[in-house]
Amino acid sequence: MPWVGCGLLLAPLSAVAGQVIHHVPPATVGCTQPGALQRMAGLSATATSERTLTQLHCRRVDGTGNWQVVGHHGDAVLLRHLPIHKGEGALYFPAAILQPMSGWEGPRSFGLLRLVMAGIGAVMLWPLLRYGWRFLRRWQAWRVCRRLVARHADALRIRRRQLVQLNSYGVERTTRWRREQAEFIRTIVQPALRKSRLQWAWPIIAARVQARIEHVASQKPSGGGAGQASSGYAPDMDPIAYERYCAERLCKCGWDAQATPPGGDQGADVIAIRGRTRLVVQCKLYRNAVGNEAVQQISAARLHYHADIAAVVSNADYTNSARQLARSNNVFLLHHDELPAFATRLARARKKA
Repeated sequence: MPWVGCGLLLAPLSAVAGQVIHHVPPATVGCTQPGALQRMAGLSATATSERTLTQLHCRRVDGTGNWQVVGHHGDAVLLRHLPIHKGEGALYFPAAILQPMSGWEGPRSFGLLRLVMAGIGAVMLWPLLRYGWRFLRRWQAWRVCRRLVARHADALRIRRRQLVQLNSYGVERTTRWRREQAEFIRTIVQPALRKSRLQWAWPIIAARVQARIEHVASQKPSGGGAGQASSGYAPDMDPIAYERYCAERLCKCGWDAQATPPGGDQGADVIAIRGRTRLVVQCKLYRNAVGNEAVQQISAARLHYHADIAAVVSNADYTNSARQLARSNNVFLLHHDELPAFATRLARARKKA
Protein backbone atom coordinates (compact mmCIF):
# COMPACT_ATOMS: atom_id res chain seq x y z
CA MET A 1 0.00 0.00 0.00
CA PRO A 2 2.71 2.62 0.79
CA TRP A 3 4.53 1.77 -2.44
CA VAL A 4 1.39 2.33 -4.48
CA GLY A 5 0.86 5.78 -2.96
CA CYS A 6 4.52 6.62 -3.38
CA GLY A 7 4.42 5.63 -7.04
CA LEU A 8 1.30 7.68 -7.74
CA LEU A 9 2.69 10.76 -6.03
CA LEU A 10 6.19 10.60 -7.45
CA ALA A 11 5.61 9.36 -11.00
CA PRO A 12 6.12 12.89 -12.43
CA LEU A 13 9.44 13.15 -10.61
CA SER A 14 10.75 9.96 -12.16
CA ALA A 15 9.86 11.23 -15.62
CA VAL A 16 11.64 14.53 -15.07
CA ALA A 17 14.64 12.81 -13.58
CA GLY A 18 15.35 11.02 -16.87
CA GLN A 19 15.58 14.20 -18.99
CA VAL A 20 18.91 15.71 -20.15
CA ILE A 21 19.34 19.49 -20.16
CA HIS A 22 20.74 21.19 -23.31
CA HIS A 23 22.22 24.56 -24.12
CA VAL A 24 21.28 26.36 -27.34
CA PRO A 25 23.87 28.78 -28.80
CA PRO A 26 22.88 32.47 -29.07
CA ALA A 27 21.15 33.65 -32.29
CA THR A 28 20.01 30.12 -33.13
CA VAL A 29 16.69 30.09 -34.97
CA GLY A 30 13.88 27.97 -33.56
CA CYS A 31 10.42 27.41 -35.12
CA THR A 32 7.10 26.23 -33.83
CA GLN A 33 6.69 23.83 -36.79
CA PRO A 34 9.31 21.40 -38.14
CA GLY A 35 8.38 22.32 -41.71
CA ALA A 36 9.18 25.99 -41.06
CA LEU A 37 12.57 24.93 -39.69
CA GLN A 38 13.29 23.12 -42.98
CA ARG A 39 12.32 26.21 -45.00
CA MET A 40 14.62 28.32 -42.85
CA ALA A 41 17.48 25.96 -43.61
CA GLY A 42 17.03 26.67 -47.35
CA LEU A 43 17.29 30.46 -46.93
CA SER A 44 20.52 32.39 -46.90
CA ALA A 45 21.66 34.24 -43.84
CA THR A 46 20.81 37.61 -45.47
CA ALA A 47 17.28 36.46 -46.26
CA THR A 48 16.44 35.54 -42.71
CA SER A 49 15.14 38.90 -41.63
CA GLU A 50 12.97 39.41 -38.55
CA ARG A 51 9.92 39.82 -40.80
CA THR A 52 10.60 36.50 -42.45
CA LEU A 53 11.08 34.84 -39.06
CA THR A 54 7.75 36.24 -37.88
CA GLN A 55 5.94 35.00 -40.99
CA LEU A 56 7.34 31.51 -40.49
CA HIS A 57 6.57 31.59 -36.75
CA CYS A 58 10.22 31.40 -35.86
CA ARG A 59 12.51 33.44 -33.61
CA ARG A 60 16.13 33.75 -32.57
CA VAL A 61 17.08 32.73 -29.04
CA ASP A 62 19.42 34.77 -26.90
CA GLY A 63 21.34 31.80 -25.55
CA THR A 64 20.29 32.27 -21.95
CA GLY A 65 18.74 29.56 -19.86
CA ASN A 66 18.57 25.84 -20.46
CA TRP A 67 16.40 23.74 -22.72
CA GLN A 68 14.68 20.43 -22.13
CA VAL A 69 13.92 17.86 -24.83
CA VAL A 70 10.19 17.38 -25.36
CA GLY A 71 10.11 15.40 -28.61
CA HIS A 72 11.76 14.61 -31.96
CA HIS A 73 10.73 15.03 -35.60
CA GLY A 74 13.29 13.68 -38.03
CA ASP A 75 16.47 15.76 -37.66
CA ALA A 76 14.61 18.39 -35.61
CA VAL A 77 14.34 18.32 -31.83
CA LEU A 78 11.48 19.96 -29.93
CA LEU A 79 12.86 21.84 -26.94
CA ARG A 80 11.18 23.63 -24.03
CA HIS A 81 12.86 26.60 -22.36
CA LEU A 82 13.63 26.36 -18.65
CA PRO A 83 12.34 27.82 -16.47
CA ILE A 84 8.91 27.57 -18.09
CA HIS A 85 7.03 30.84 -18.54
CA LYS A 86 3.32 31.19 -19.18
CA GLY A 87 2.49 31.62 -22.88
CA GLU A 88 5.95 30.50 -24.06
CA GLY A 89 5.73 27.44 -26.31
CA ALA A 90 8.31 24.86 -27.33
CA LEU A 91 10.47 25.34 -30.46
CA TYR A 92 12.04 23.03 -33.00
CA PHE A 93 15.83 23.26 -33.48
CA PRO A 94 18.27 21.36 -35.67
CA ALA A 95 19.58 18.43 -33.70
CA ALA A 96 23.14 19.24 -34.76
CA ILE A 97 23.29 22.52 -32.85
CA LEU A 98 22.35 21.06 -29.46
CA GLN A 99 25.01 21.27 -26.78
CA PRO A 100 24.36 18.94 -23.83
CA MET A 101 25.46 20.45 -20.55
CA SER A 102 28.34 18.16 -19.71
CA GLY A 103 28.74 17.13 -16.10
CA TRP A 104 25.37 18.61 -15.08
CA GLU A 105 22.89 15.96 -13.89
CA GLY A 106 21.11 18.02 -11.27
CA PRO A 107 17.54 17.18 -12.25
CA ARG A 108 18.32 13.48 -12.60
CA SER A 109 20.19 13.13 -9.33
CA PHE A 110 17.83 15.44 -7.46
CA GLY A 111 14.76 13.62 -8.76
CA LEU A 112 16.17 10.20 -7.91
CA LEU A 113 17.17 11.39 -4.46
CA ARG A 114 13.69 12.74 -3.83
CA LEU A 115 12.21 9.51 -5.12
CA VAL A 116 14.35 7.36 -2.83
CA MET A 117 13.78 9.56 0.21
CA ALA A 118 10.04 9.74 -0.38
CA GLY A 119 9.88 5.96 -0.81
CA ILE A 120 11.76 5.37 2.45
CA GLY A 121 9.58 7.91 4.22
CA ALA A 122 6.39 6.31 2.91
CA VAL A 123 7.49 2.83 4.00
CA MET A 124 8.36 4.07 7.49
CA LEU A 125 5.41 6.40 7.91
CA TRP A 126 2.63 4.08 6.73
CA PRO A 127 2.93 1.56 9.62
CA LEU A 128 3.13 4.40 12.11
CA LEU A 129 0.00 6.05 10.73
CA ARG A 130 -1.82 2.73 10.55
CA TYR A 131 -0.82 1.75 14.10
CA GLY A 132 -1.68 5.21 15.40
CA TRP A 133 -5.13 5.10 13.85
CA ARG A 134 -5.86 1.63 15.22
CA PHE A 135 -4.51 2.66 18.64
CA LEU A 136 -6.87 5.65 18.66
CA ARG A 137 -9.85 3.46 17.73
CA ARG A 138 -8.93 0.88 20.39
CA TRP A 139 -8.78 3.65 22.96
CA GLN A 140 -12.25 4.81 21.86
CA ALA A 141 -13.56 1.24 22.21
CA TRP A 142 -12.07 1.00 25.71
CA ARG A 143 -13.66 4.34 26.65
CA VAL A 144 -17.08 3.10 25.48
CA CYS A 145 -16.75 -0.06 27.58
CA ARG A 146 -15.51 1.84 30.63
CA ARG A 147 -18.48 4.22 30.44
CA LEU A 148 -20.92 1.32 30.27
CA VAL A 149 -19.34 -0.42 33.26
CA ALA A 150 -19.49 2.81 35.27
CA ARG A 151 -23.15 3.35 34.27
CA HIS A 152 -24.14 -0.13 35.47
CA ALA A 153 -21.72 -0.26 38.40
CA ASP A 154 -24.33 -0.58 41.16
CA ALA A 155 -26.23 -3.32 39.34
CA LEU A 156 -22.99 -5.24 38.71
CA ARG A 157 -22.00 -4.99 42.37
CA ILE A 158 -25.36 -6.27 43.52
CA ARG A 159 -25.42 -9.10 41.01
CA ARG A 160 -21.94 -10.22 42.05
CA ARG A 161 -22.95 -10.26 45.72
CA GLN A 162 -26.06 -12.23 44.83
CA LEU A 163 -24.36 -14.77 42.64
CA VAL A 164 -21.01 -15.35 44.32
CA GLN A 165 -21.49 -17.60 47.36
CA LEU A 166 -19.10 -19.53 49.56
CA ASN A 167 -19.18 -23.30 49.43
CA SER A 168 -18.85 -25.53 52.49
CA TYR A 169 -15.07 -25.07 52.41
CA GLY A 170 -15.13 -21.28 52.33
CA VAL A 171 -14.22 -21.03 48.62
CA GLU A 172 -16.16 -18.65 46.37
CA ARG A 173 -18.38 -20.23 43.72
CA THR A 174 -18.17 -17.87 40.73
CA THR A 175 -19.74 -19.94 37.93
CA ARG A 176 -23.05 -18.07 37.96
CA TRP A 177 -21.28 -14.71 38.22
CA ARG A 178 -19.17 -15.56 35.14
CA ARG A 179 -22.36 -16.30 33.24
CA GLU A 180 -23.77 -12.96 34.40
CA GLN A 181 -20.63 -11.21 33.16
CA ALA A 182 -20.98 -12.89 29.78
CA GLU A 183 -24.63 -11.81 29.62
CA PHE A 184 -23.70 -8.21 30.43
CA ILE A 185 -21.06 -8.21 27.69
CA ARG A 186 -23.39 -9.84 25.15
CA THR A 187 -26.40 -7.58 25.78
CA ILE A 188 -24.79 -4.26 26.78
CA VAL A 189 -21.14 -3.97 25.76
CA GLN A 190 -21.01 -5.63 22.34
CA PRO A 191 -24.13 -3.89 20.93
CA ALA A 192 -22.61 -0.54 21.94
CA LEU A 193 -19.36 -1.42 20.17
CA ARG A 194 -21.24 -2.50 17.05
CA LYS A 195 -23.15 0.77 17.05
CA SER A 196 -19.85 2.67 17.13
CA ARG A 197 -18.31 0.31 14.50
CA LEU A 198 -15.67 -0.76 17.01
CA GLN A 199 -16.59 -4.44 17.35
CA TRP A 200 -13.28 -5.46 15.72
CA ALA A 201 -11.45 -4.15 18.81
CA TRP A 202 -13.27 -6.45 21.25
CA PRO A 203 -10.80 -9.41 21.08
CA ILE A 204 -8.00 -6.97 21.86
CA ILE A 205 -9.63 -5.26 24.86
CA ALA A 206 -11.77 -8.18 26.12
CA ALA A 207 -9.45 -9.19 28.97
CA ARG A 208 -9.06 -5.57 30.06
CA VAL A 209 -12.81 -4.96 30.06
CA GLN A 210 -13.51 -8.17 32.00
CA ALA A 211 -10.92 -7.16 34.57
CA ARG A 212 -12.60 -3.76 34.84
CA ILE A 213 -16.01 -5.38 35.38
CA GLU A 214 -14.57 -7.60 38.12
CA HIS A 215 -12.84 -4.66 39.80
CA VAL A 216 -15.96 -2.48 39.82
CA ALA A 217 -18.30 -5.30 40.87
CA SER A 218 -16.03 -6.28 43.76
CA GLN A 219 -16.27 -2.83 45.34
CA LYS A 220 -18.82 -1.89 47.97
CA PRO A 221 -22.04 -0.30 46.67
CA SER A 222 -21.68 3.44 46.22
CA GLY A 223 -23.22 5.68 48.83
CA GLY A 224 -26.27 7.59 47.65
CA GLY A 225 -28.17 8.49 50.80
CA ALA A 226 -28.85 7.42 54.32
CA GLY A 227 -28.30 3.76 54.97
CA GLN A 228 -26.49 3.01 51.72
CA ALA A 229 -23.44 1.62 53.44
CA SER A 230 -23.56 -2.11 53.95
CA SER A 231 -21.75 -2.12 57.29
CA GLY A 232 -23.10 -4.71 59.69
CA TYR A 233 -23.72 -7.43 57.11
CA ALA A 234 -21.75 -10.66 57.16
CA PRO A 235 -22.41 -13.78 55.06
CA ASP A 236 -22.15 -15.98 58.15
CA MET A 237 -24.67 -14.00 60.26
CA ASP A 238 -27.74 -15.87 61.48
CA PRO A 239 -31.21 -15.26 59.91
CA ILE A 240 -32.50 -13.34 62.96
CA ALA A 241 -29.55 -10.93 62.80
CA TYR A 242 -30.15 -10.53 59.07
CA GLU A 243 -33.78 -9.51 59.69
CA ARG A 244 -32.67 -6.90 62.21
CA TYR A 245 -30.03 -5.67 59.79
CA CYS A 246 -32.67 -5.10 57.07
CA ALA A 247 -34.93 -3.30 59.57
CA GLU A 248 -32.06 -1.00 60.59
CA ARG A 249 -31.41 -0.05 56.98
CA LEU A 250 -35.05 0.94 56.55
CA CYS A 251 -34.94 2.95 59.77
CA LYS A 252 -31.94 4.90 58.48
CA CYS A 253 -34.06 5.88 55.48
CA GLY A 254 -36.79 7.40 57.65
CA TRP A 255 -39.13 4.42 58.02
CA ASP A 256 -40.48 3.10 61.29
CA ALA A 257 -39.29 -0.47 60.79
CA GLN A 258 -39.29 -3.36 63.23
CA ALA A 259 -38.38 -6.99 62.92
CA THR A 260 -41.26 -9.29 63.89
CA PRO A 261 -40.77 -11.79 66.70
CA PRO A 262 -39.59 -15.21 65.56
CA GLY A 263 -42.47 -17.60 64.98
CA GLY A 264 -46.03 -16.63 64.13
CA ASP A 265 -44.98 -13.74 61.92
CA GLN A 266 -47.35 -14.89 59.11
CA GLY A 267 -44.58 -14.59 56.52
CA ALA A 268 -43.42 -11.03 57.31
CA ASP A 269 -39.97 -10.65 58.90
CA VAL A 270 -39.99 -6.83 58.90
CA ILE A 271 -42.92 -4.40 59.04
CA ALA A 272 -42.11 -0.79 58.07
CA ILE A 273 -44.42 2.23 58.14
CA ARG A 274 -43.91 5.73 56.76
CA GLY A 275 -46.87 8.04 56.79
CA ARG A 276 -49.81 6.06 55.49
CA THR A 277 -47.65 3.55 53.64
CA ARG A 278 -47.10 0.11 55.12
CA LEU A 279 -44.40 -2.19 53.80
CA VAL A 280 -43.96 -5.88 54.65
CA VAL A 281 -40.62 -7.56 53.99
CA GLN A 282 -39.49 -11.15 54.11
CA CYS A 283 -35.73 -11.58 54.61
CA LYS A 284 -33.91 -14.58 53.17
CA LEU A 285 -30.27 -15.22 54.05
CA TYR A 286 -29.51 -17.95 51.53
CA ARG A 287 -26.60 -19.56 49.79
CA ASN A 288 -28.70 -20.63 46.82
CA ALA A 289 -31.29 -18.77 44.76
CA VAL A 290 -34.57 -17.88 46.47
CA GLY A 291 -37.58 -19.73 45.07
CA ASN A 292 -41.38 -19.38 44.84
CA GLU A 293 -42.07 -20.06 48.52
CA ALA A 294 -40.79 -16.67 49.64
CA VAL A 295 -43.03 -14.87 47.12
CA GLN A 296 -46.06 -16.87 48.21
CA GLN A 297 -45.41 -16.17 51.90
CA ILE A 298 -44.97 -12.41 51.52
CA SER A 299 -48.06 -12.19 49.30
CA ALA A 300 -50.09 -13.79 52.08
CA ALA A 301 -48.45 -11.50 54.67
CA ARG A 302 -49.46 -8.42 52.68
CA LEU A 303 -53.12 -9.44 52.94
CA HIS A 304 -52.78 -10.38 56.62
CA TYR A 305 -51.17 -7.07 57.65
CA HIS A 306 -53.21 -4.96 55.21
CA ALA A 307 -49.94 -3.68 53.75
CA ASP A 308 -49.61 -1.55 50.64
CA ILE A 309 -46.33 -3.02 49.39
CA ALA A 310 -44.63 -6.40 49.70
CA ALA A 311 -40.98 -7.21 49.07
CA VAL A 312 -38.54 -10.06 49.48
CA VAL A 313 -34.97 -9.08 50.46
CA SER A 314 -32.07 -11.48 50.16
CA ASN A 315 -28.32 -11.65 49.81
CA ALA A 316 -28.77 -14.22 47.04
CA ASP A 317 -30.34 -14.32 43.60
CA TYR A 318 -33.88 -15.40 42.69
CA THR A 319 -35.02 -18.25 40.47
CA ASN A 320 -36.77 -17.50 37.19
CA SER A 321 -40.03 -18.96 38.49
CA ALA A 322 -39.82 -16.73 41.58
CA ARG A 323 -39.35 -13.67 39.35
CA GLN A 324 -42.35 -14.66 37.22
CA LEU A 325 -44.54 -15.20 40.28
CA ALA A 326 -43.38 -11.90 41.79
CA ARG A 327 -44.37 -10.00 38.64
CA SER A 328 -47.84 -11.49 38.59
CA ASN A 329 -48.35 -10.78 42.34
CA ASN A 330 -46.77 -7.30 42.36
CA VAL A 331 -43.99 -8.32 44.77
CA PHE A 332 -40.58 -6.66 44.70
CA LEU A 333 -37.48 -8.88 44.74
CA LEU A 334 -34.47 -7.01 46.12
CA HIS A 335 -30.89 -7.41 47.26
CA HIS A 336 -30.33 -5.84 50.68
CA ASP A 337 -28.07 -3.20 49.11
CA GLU A 338 -31.07 -2.05 47.09
CA LEU A 339 -33.19 -1.42 50.18
CA PRO A 340 -32.24 2.25 50.79
CA ALA A 341 -32.86 3.35 47.20
CA PHE A 342 -36.09 1.30 47.11
CA ALA A 343 -37.36 2.83 50.37
CA THR A 344 -36.52 6.36 49.21
CA ARG A 345 -38.24 5.76 45.89
CA LEU A 346 -41.38 4.53 47.66
CA ALA A 347 -41.49 7.56 49.94
CA ARG A 348 -41.20 9.94 46.97
CA ALA A 349 -43.87 8.11 44.99
CA ARG A 350 -46.32 8.16 47.94
CA LYS A 351 -45.58 11.83 48.57
CA LYS A 352 -46.41 12.76 44.98
CA ALA A 353 -49.59 10.66 45.14
